[in-house]
Amino acid sequence: MTVTGLDVIVCDDHRMMREALAAFLGMQREIAAVRVAADGDEAIRLARRGGDVLVLDLVLGSGPSALDVLEAINNLRLDIPVLVLTAARDLDDVAPALSMGALGFCQKSARPETLHRAVLQVAARQAVIPTGAVAPLLARLRQEQRAAREAGAVLSLLTAREREVLRYLSDGLNRTEIARRMQLSSNTVRTHLRNLMEKLDVNTQLAAAARGRQLFTGLQRVPVQAPATQALREFGDPRARQAR
Repeated sequence: MTVTGLDVIVCDDHRMMREALAAFLGMQREIAAVRVAADGDEAIRLARRGGDVLVLDLVLGSGPSALDVLEAINNLRLDIPVLVLTAARDLDDVAPALSMGALGFCQKSARPETLHRAVLQVAARQAVIPTGAVAPLLARLRQEQRAAREAGAVLSLLTAREREVLRYLSDGLNRTEIARRMQLSSNTVRTHLRNLMEKLDVNTQLAAAARGRQLFTGLQRVPVQAPATQALREFGDPRARQAR
């Protein structure tokens, strides 16, 4: 697919990197305009005005993280594909970004022509996953899917009230604060705590809080049906590999 007249947004919290990317991309004949954002908030504001590609630094220094930006794009239903930029050893963070809707990623150490090609591919709604990264990302994606299934199965043992109590407990609230938030008596919250601790097979509230953080983190890893994650799944399917 040929793409021209592209409006590209570049978000990077390092000024020199941001300006260098904007200058390079602005020289490409397929790109008509480049807008820059110094942080996640600005990237979201620019994306709300429209655009063909958001080039997003995976590690932003302050304010909303790259994952927060992706979540906002999903929640606001913004129709802008995202290419994330990452340092060479950031693969642990790439899988969540792909799961949350990023169409692909490019390493910051990549050659300029590789970045240029990646931007065009993402603009054409094609997934961009460097070949050498497919295997570790596929393993990470499977691990996160397994964690999400396990977390969902454990949390399904709790009642809605017990899950709410566990959520507040895992956020660091004590029994009195939880009772106030939920507008319940302290004794009622204590009963919920006792019941959920028994179901989670833990002996202390501290252990329950730690288990809750683990479970809710795992549950958040259920991936969005994004083309990049679909491409990873297909790569792991023997039938898809044979078809190629």
